[in-house]
Amino acid sequence: MSKQASTPRIISEQNARRAHQRGAMENDWLQARLSFSFGDYQDPNHTHWGSLRALNEDRVAAGAGFARHEHRDIESLTYPIQGRIHHTDSLGNDFVFGPGQLLRISAGTGIEHSEMNASATEPERHLQIWLYPRSRRTEPSCSLTRLPAVGQVGWRPIASPDGRDGSATVQQSAVIFLGRPDAGDTLACALPEHRLGYLHVVSGMVRVGPALHLRPGDGLRFTHREAFELLATTPDAEVLLFDL
Repeated sequence: MSKQASTPRIISEQNARRAHQRGAMENDWLQARLSFSFGDYQDPNHTHWGSLRALNEDRVAAGAGFARHEHRDIESLTYPIQGRIHHTDSLGNDFVFGPGQLLRISAGTGIEHSEMNASATEPERHLQIWLYPRSRRTEPSCSLTRLPAVGQVGWRPIASPDGRDGSATVQQSAVIFLGRPDAGDTLACALPEHRLGYLHVVSGMVRVGPALHLRPGDGLRFTHREAFELLATTPDAEVLLFDL
């Protein structure tokens, strides 16, 4: 992420998307919170942000999950938070994965897959992230990537167009960074020109600028004209930063 940006501005509450403001989709095995329009939940004010098409927080009951279904022309990333996921697909992949790993699917011309809770007794929670691809009708592919270790300082890329620093390779110019600052540590948030940013709090609490506090599930939209520092106010802070 670039360290160069315009003069810092105060980020207002209007930029925030609070956890309780997200859409909801629930049934007997799923509790989903949707940051953008998805399925039956449609919000004209939150359809996407740049190439970020979906950001869903899914809580899946034991022994349940998303049975075999098809995707086309989407870049899909599954970010586990709690529990383990069993993934199978039409390319022959069969993965069981959990926190510390990232599943990437480039759906292209079409891929069928399932994502089930691997436990028969414990719930599972993950983020489902979709990006628009830069090109349509490409060859489908799937990979599993190990995330940076917890103790590493600063922003670490977990998905990028060039697979930098061991990150997952996505077919889009977007870069997704993971930050796990200790309480009292700061991270700079600054984008290159003509880029959009989105911040999502996975866990813990952070302060943006002098007064904006973000909690788990909260999101923040900003542009290259807005540069700020993020301060971790709890020791368990975990945040994703999307450079779009």
